[in-house]
Amino acid sequence: MFESKIKTRFFVLFSPLLLIGVLVQMCWLVTPARADYAALSLEKCVELALQNNPELQKQQLNLKLADEDIAGQKSLNFGKLDLVSSYAHYNLPRTLAPMTPALIASGPAMVPTTENLFTAGLVYEVVLFTGFAQTRTLEIAALQKEIAGKNLKLSREQLIYNVKTFYVNILSLKAQRAAQINYVEALQRLHDDVVREVRLGKKARIDQLKTAADLRNAEAQQIRIEANITIMRASLANLLGVDSLANLQDVRLLPEKIDPEMVLENYSPDQIVGLERLQAAQLAIDKNLKLIQKEGGAWYPQIVLNAGYGQNFGPNDSDHQNSGDWENQEVWQAGLNLKWNIFDFGKTKAKLRQARILEDQSRYAQVKVKLELERALKEAITKINTAVTDYKSLEAELALTRETETIEALRFAQGVADINDLLAIKARNQLAESRFIAAGYAYENAKYYLDYLLENGENR
Repeated sequence: MFESKIKTRFFVLFSPLLLIGVLVQMCWLVTPARADYAALSLEKCVELALQNNPELQKQQLNLKLADEDIAGQKSLNFGKLDLVSSYAHYNLPRTLAPMTPALIASGPAMVPTTENLFTAGLVYEVVLFTGFAQTRTLEIAALQKEIAGKNLKLSREQLIYNVKTFYVNILSLKAQRAAQINYVEALQRLHDDVVREVRLGKKARIDQLKTAADLRNAEAQQIRIEANITIMRASLANLLGVDSLANLQDVRLLPEKIDPEMVLENYSPDQIVGLERLQAAQLAIDKNLKLIQKEGGAWYPQIVLNAGYGQNFGPNDSDHQNSGDWENQEVWQAGLNLKWNIFDFGKTKAKLRQARILEDQSRYAQVKVKLELERALKEAITKINTAVTDYKSLEAELALTRETETIEALRFAQGVADINDLLAIKARNQLAESRFIAAGYAYENAKYYLDYLLENGENR
């Protein structure tokens, strides 16, 4: 009975503590999930970059500039309407309108004259024919808009590739940092063991100095990795257009070889021509062809329609019989002006030659883009397959160096191995692990590079 009372009191006393412990465990279990939820995924990083990157926003404005250029060129087809006015003071009286026989016959009193002549009216002018130069200018503006659209697409693909590359490189460095931390801790334990053995007289001081030197070198390498991570994170934050960068979710590494023949069959030369970068190169050629036609318009006559309507008014001069009275006279006119340049000392020929040179340059640029694309595709596929080979070979090497390190550590503990052998195999094992990690992420970067070349970045 007494024991049951004690148990009851113990349960009543400690039940709140048990409840708190359960809640703490639940919070501990929930916290990693929240951290994972807060971490930035690769897809989210790409989305933020496409929304916030200032360079991409600048590129988007090029489309608006092209639209405004097209609108401005179209408006030239409708001419322009100007409001004009003027004032002039003369030392001798002037008539408000040109003299005609009918006006003279009506008598001097009917002819208004003034020394202060005011004019107000509207003038309309439109170009009717420019040798098709104006039409070609509009077509050039339309082609420039298409080029701006292609360049924007390529800029998006470039941005996506850069984001993915920085993202994967940060993950690679973080994995290497974790491996380096383990390496430092292992060296620290070895150093502590050696120090203890030196104190007991079982090891020489030279072993302590060697382990200390390797430990300091490993710590310095860890600091360098930390610095590179900081730089990479700052670069990625700059691409995303954010002030600070959250933790990044890891990517699943599944290195797999790609058949070069399969890729090249899927992207035959005809299909490669359909890529945005080659289409942009072709549009540049088309634009320069239009430029040649535009410059050739100077050989044709230029025809302009002019029309004007206004009022001339002012006070009659002092010699007029109606001195001081204000008079006004309606004035309007319409006419066609033709100008045909028959000789300009080679100016038009020089512009035509320049336009043809630009067209030749754009054709060479197209060939260069195509050749570079074909070379880059082969390079990307080779990098992918090389990364897979490195990944598998380094995986096997890492397993061997780990086993060797274990054996060498046991031999050193038994006093049958030299400290140099143990430190060397530890360093080799760490190098193999770092290279193994880098190879896995290099495979991801190579895949992203292939997607960039084939302009599939937004579709992945």
